[in-house]
Amino acid sequence: MSSRRSTAELLIRPVTADDVLAVAATHVRADRETYEPIFGARFLEVEIWRSQQRWDTALECGDVLMAADVRGQIIGFAHATAAWMSALYLLGSYHRNGIGLRLLRAVCGELRARGVAEIGFQAVADNVGAIAFYEAVGAKPVGRKLEGEGDGAWEDIVFTLATDAPAAFRRG
Repeated sequence: MSSRRSTAELLIRPVTADDVLAVAATHVRADRETYEPIFGARFLEVEIWRSQQRWDTALECGDVLMAADVRGQIIGFAHATAAWMSALYLLGSYHRNGIGLRLLRAVCGELRARGVAEIGFQAVADNVGAIAFYEAVGAKPVGRKLEGEGDGAWEDIVFTLATDAPAAFRRG
């Protein structure tokens, strides 16, 4: 029996105003699952009200905000402005099922429809799973950036990605 979750009822769709609290809750949980193991005691949890405010603002601005929905539960999401992808989150129990790729394809497809040929984004340098994923779909590292301050600082890798690259990527 596989440990993978069934994605038969997966729907990738635009986030609505009614979804924002669920997106925020998924953001908080996925952020903790991803970054607490990387940062340990330096991990700072996202406050749900700040997350909710962020995604409300994104919708108000007309940004691309897509959800991965399984039977009405948001299990992941992605966000981008015209030039920058600020988020691609997925609950850990849904990793390695192609959902992140489907979210990335949806965001990139919407951006292409808006005339955007390339986006930038960054990923924590110690997040080896994310780095491998982005490189596999064609993202190109273009630099490094120090985030945070003092003992809480970390390094991000800055990427660019052609918005048609994820559509051309085929899982092995």
